[in-house]
Amino acid sequence: MKKLLLFFTIVTISLCAMAQKSINDYKYILVPKKFDFQKSEDKYQLNSITKFLFNKYGYEAYFTDEELPEDLNNNPCLALTTEANDEKGNLFKTKVEIILKDCFGEVVKKSKVGESRIKRYERAYNEALREAFKTFQDLDYKYVQEIKEDGGSKELETNVSKDAIILESGTVKNKKRDKIELKRPQKKSLETKEIYYAQAIDNGFQIVDASPKIVMVLFYTAAKDVFIVKDKNAIVFKKDGEWLYSENDGTDKSSKIMNIKF
Repeated sequence: MKKLLLFFTIVTISLCAMAQKSINDYKYILVPKKFDFQKSEDKYQLNSITKFLFNKYGYEAYFTDEELPEDLNNNPCLALTTEANDEKGNLFKTKVEIILKDCFGEVVKKSKVGESRIKRYERAYNEALREAFKTFQDLDYKYVQEIKEDGGSKELETNVSKDAIILESGTVKNKKRDKIELKRPQKKSLETKEIYYAQAIDNGFQIVDASPKIVMVLFYTAAKDVFIVKDKNAIVFKKDGEWLYSENDGTDKSSKIMNIKF
């Protein structure tokens, strides 16, 4: 049994590695108002500058607590969440590293470590942050979304223009002149009437049924009402007043509505 479990673990990890993600797979960047190492919101204006720089270099960035686009509310996995490390230097250096993670908490991209020798912290963090952002400045970012047609062929929709799509062949078609029906992969949806209860734990909640039996453990993310499911490639998030469980095992996607009482 242990060997079988190990085999499935290796297969799962391999599938995840094969599906290595690029920053171009994500439409939005979410920036928290407070990074883990900060003692107060937007200290030294790091968070505001982070959001500003992402937008300056062609990304679409939002604070996690502001009104978000409708498609992002419907699918939190369209966004990468920003984290920042206050890298320990020495008495003469301030260091900052920017990390982008997907909705499962997996690292998609890390910046170079920006450094500054300025003694005043506000100016030092500003300089170190801008140095770190050279990584994202040089990426030539373009959001690319893969959409499957009925026949199984793939089209790549990018942000080249609002009315254009680029096919794998490199041909650009105008959607106003050439009508192309695009169908997204259908997700399995299953509503459950069973009631679950959320019990607070460190860094999240444990979800129990009426037994009470623990059915899953949820960990906080930087995004509001979005939780990572422990030991699963899955998230639980709130949409239109309902809690949804969404899982991607590398070969199939599934989702279901869960009646969770927080």
